[in-house]
Amino acid sequence: MTEVGLFLVLFVALFVGWTMGRKTPTKKNSPLKKSIPNDYFRGLNHLLNDQHSEAIDAFVDSLEVNSETFDIHLTLGNLFRKKGEIQKAINIHQNLLARPEISQREMRMVQLELASDFMSAGLLDRAGRLLLNMASTARKSEFQPKILTLLVDLYEFEQSWDKAIQIGSELVKETASKKEIKRLGHFHCEMAQELQKKEQWKPAYQEYKQALEVDPSCVRASIGAADVLKKQNRYRDAIKELKHAAEQDSDFVSVIIPQLKECYQRIWGSGGYIKFLQEQNEKKPSTTLIMALVEHYMENDREYAEMFLVEQLRKHPTIKGFKELINIQIADSQGYNQQHLSVLYELIDQLVQAKHKYQCRQCGFSGHQLHWQCPSCKTWGVVKPIHGLEGE
Repeated sequence: MTEVGLFLVLFVALFVGWTMGRKTPTKKNSPLKKSIPNDYFRGLNHLLNDQHSEAIDAFVDSLEVNSETFDIHLTLGNLFRKKGEIQKAINIHQNLLARPEISQREMRMVQLELASDFMSAGLLDRAGRLLLNMASTARKSEFQPKILTLLVDLYEFEQSWDKAIQIGSELVKETASKKEIKRLGHFHCEMAQELQKKEQWKPAYQEYKQALEVDPSCVRASIGAADVLKKQNRYRDAIKELKHAAEQDSDFVSVIIPQLKECYQRIWGSGGYIKFLQEQNEKKPSTTLIMALVEHYMENDREYAEMFLVEQLRKHPTIKGFKELINIQIADSQGYNQQHLSVLYELIDQLVQAKHKYQCRQCGFSGHQLHWQCPSCKTWGVVKPIHGLEGE
């Protein structure tokens, strides 16, 4: 058990003892109205024997439910849920609901905890029914934001994006939270992706636009909208969307370059594309930008391309850039020099391949693929390309 858990056990033990002591009459020769329950001593015995879970069970049994012990019962239920003992948490919370003496406010608090228990246990239908009932009966109450948040969590887990959007829109009106706004934007993007799979381009594009109305900073929506436009051969409009993505967050320039290059080649050639690369490289250089420019310069002047790469590496050193420099020099060398450079290139290439490309700014999770929702902390829109010596 963690130190926090052990502290709670000790706290409960002391609280129960204090509660029993308050109920002991102070007058001399007055008989005890109620003795300390045997469960309390049983709990102390378990605690002395390092049987923490059994100690908590015993202390719970010894605690009566009243205004003084309500918070303790609620805390213990949460502790059981966090420990993964969901059924015990459910039992405690259901026992609280069965008590006629708890107030309406306390009942709402317990129902919220019970809904969380059901979700943790995978009983999504029961959680959904409870939360929907609360949402309809507790409107404009202090608990409404929490109720809506749990409902959104539930529909997100079920990937019921239409319901998540409906409830999420209500939640945003209630709280105007940046986190919820961002999440709602990604729900629209998820809907758009499902429509894209069915080749329903117009409604998919509309979903991406709705995502941008909800969250103007949603890079995913701009990139997705460009992909839909590209599928419809609307390359000029796709270029506008991709450039907008670069304005929204320059960290994603490396992500949009392949699509942007294809779109320019379809209509205007490379002129506008190279201008865009040069402008972005002046603002915020990255390996992908530099490599794209080197590729273009190599078509006309290999020597200038190599000089440009060396100059950029002095200003913005990266392992990927160094690998490209070796690759250029391999083509210009012969004999043993070429063999040695080839070995060095292979070693660095293995190092580059082993390095992760994306990282969550929230929890630090890293991987080779771009996830719009972090697989670790489940936060939306926090995974970005890695920059620095080992990244972009």
